Amino acid sequence: MLDRPYDFFVRYHWTWDGEAELPITSSHITLTYSLLKQGVALGFGALCSPGVYGIHITTDASAVANRTFSYVIVGGGTAGLTVASRLAENPAISVLVIEAGPDAQNDTLVNDPGQSITVPYVYDWKYNTTAQTAGGSILAMTQGKVLGGSSSINGMCWTRATIDQYDSLERLGNPGWNFKSLLSYMKKAEYYHLPSPEQVSLGATVIPSVHGYEGDVNAGFPQPYEATVAAGKLVTAAMAAIPGLAHNLDVASGVPNGAARFQYSIKPGNNTVISPNGNTRSSSANAHIYPSLQNKPNLIILTEHQATSLVWAEGSQPLSKASGVKFIQAPIPNAVPGPEFAVGIEKEAIVAAGAIGSPRFLELSGVGDSRVLQNVGIPVKIDLPAVGTNLQDQALNTVVYGVPADTPTSEYTAVNAPFTPAVAFVDVEQMLGVDAARTAGKELRKSIPTRADDIVASGAFTSKQGLIKILQIQAESIFDYKAPVVEYSFAVSQPALGSQLIGAAIWNLIPQWRGTVHIQSSNPTVHPEIDPRFFTGSDIDLYIKGNASQLGRKIFNTSPLKEYTVGEIMPGVAAVPDGASDTQWQDNVISTYNAVLHPIGTVAMLPRENGGAVGPDLVVYGTSNVRVVDSSIIPIQLSAHLSSSVYGIAEKAADMIKSSAGQ
Repeated sequence: MLDRPYDFFVRYHWTWDGEAELPITSSHITLTYSLLKQGVALGFGALCSPGVYGIHITTDASAVANRTFSYVIVGGGTAGLTVASRLAENPAISVLVIEAGPDAQNDTLVNDPGQSITVPYVYDWKYNTTAQTAGGSILAMTQGKVLGGSSSINGMCWTRATIDQYDSLERLGNPGWNFKSLLSYMKKAEYYHLPSPEQVSLGATVIPSVHGYEGDVNAGFPQPYEATVAAGKLVTAAMAAIPGLAHNLDVASGVPNGAARFQYSIKPGNNTVISPNGNTRSSSANAHIYPSLQNKPNLIILTEHQATSLVWAEGSQPLSKASGVKFIQAPIPNAVPGPEFAVGIEKEAIVAAGAIGSPRFLELSGVGDSRVLQNVGIPVKIDLPAVGTNLQDQALNTVVYGVPADTPTSEYTAVNAPFTPAVAFVDVEQMLGVDAARTAGKELRKSIPTRADDIVASGAFTSKQGLIKILQIQAESIFDYKAPVVEYSFAVSQPALGSQLIGAAIWNLIPQWRGTVHIQSSNPTVHPEIDPRFFTGSDIDLYIKGNASQLGRKIFNTSPLKEYTVGEIMPGVAAVPDGASDTQWQDNVISTYNAVLHPIGTVAMLPRENGGAVGPDLVVYGTSNVRVVDSSIIPIQLSAHLSSSVYGIAEKAADMIKSSAGQ
């Protein structure tokens, strides 16, 4: 559930202690990572020693090894910590969370929203894709490896998908999974800060009824409200450049279409000037764990240790029952694993390792496609071919411009605040025009059976009938319900980078492609093979993406924005000249795209015969007490950033678990 598509500000323009701007290379990232680990500021903040809550948060395996807990949660990220905190509200049960990353509760790199551009290079699993068919590139798949998971390193953008997309979960065979239910849980998770009169005067808008005010995850607008001049120009220019695009009062309402100011998962500052009492990231860790841990002695979190597999109870057929979890000290990738420890489980194992980590953990436990498991020498406990299939991530390209040197920095710079002040969610008719959209819709629907055949043949899905239903619902979402198909996530400069930049990350929201995540070895230190298969599903994806990139240039050359920019840096007129053909724009897309880092679907919540790995109760098929509670269960991509939805899923999952235990 990562939200960091803004690498272009790091990749292409970097100022090093006042030196000339240089292209970013792996050596820059390595050096930055090394210096940050040593606590060198570099303008990004220093790493501090984590606080200590007795053994509530510990790195000592001996504090938990060979003990038995009511629930063991694999992964201390967005969903895992939410579920852990809710379960631990009952003092009669015990909860253990095993998290591979460290506890970074006092690290300003994590807590300062203004440093979200640099933190992913430190607290990251460092996954990479295979070389992609489209373009041949190997792409980074950043996922948070830290307490709080990706909620501790993402861009904090707080949006929700369309009403129809949430309702489609129920139409796909999951009773009770719909907008009404999920909105109630997303609101339960939320402690929303209504904008102040000053923030409203600067452009903040909200629909109060769609937010919650008693939850733990803080959300709202920054205080002080930075980069408001740039935000206003970006919203106005987007509406002027895109026919039919209107102002959206609140992109968390279930109707994301439109141009709007971003709101974030942050705790707003107390002052109208930048100060130590300023904005703070609201991750699952500082929302659910740090404030309440002293009141929950039944919750223990083991950090810097990686869960490696489930232990299965003997004689538990026909349904397999997990009786424990094995784990090791968090290793260096591709190393020889260290000593193995284990804990026992009384009630349930809860898997919350994300769309990359959860299928990996299940396969290491013997749950997955028997062919994958046999290839790496893992005994097959449950032959469940859907595990690790249906991977869906989005693909982005960027437009980046300079800012006139005499522009006041307060107008385009975000300090102690996320650097994405505005967004535009664009539907297919706004993107392509009504006639072209209708033609594209007919062609897409007609091609569904053939495309389903191709995807199943590639191993990226297991059921043709199930995939046909998904692709039909996606087509309905795009062409009948007008779900946004493209996001323009507008960004402004940060002081740490020195460069005067403004731009947008532009990405497909509802891709037709499907990919896979599978283990390559029985050694748990070896990263899985990740193949999203970008741009392999349908020609419409590249058609939309090429048009979206062209329209990105138009936005930045539309008043009042065009008077605010100088010189196109990305893609640049040398790469794509004015008047370029659709083919030239599409070629540029293929040569420059990156992963958005919103992976979903790899342990899909669908009927088993339709390609599912978990049912609507989130219990893994073939097991009696193993649940998955994270973004991997979402079977179909959303027109939204993931975090608000994942919090809602986790809150709903916690209630399910409590109900099944009679709590």
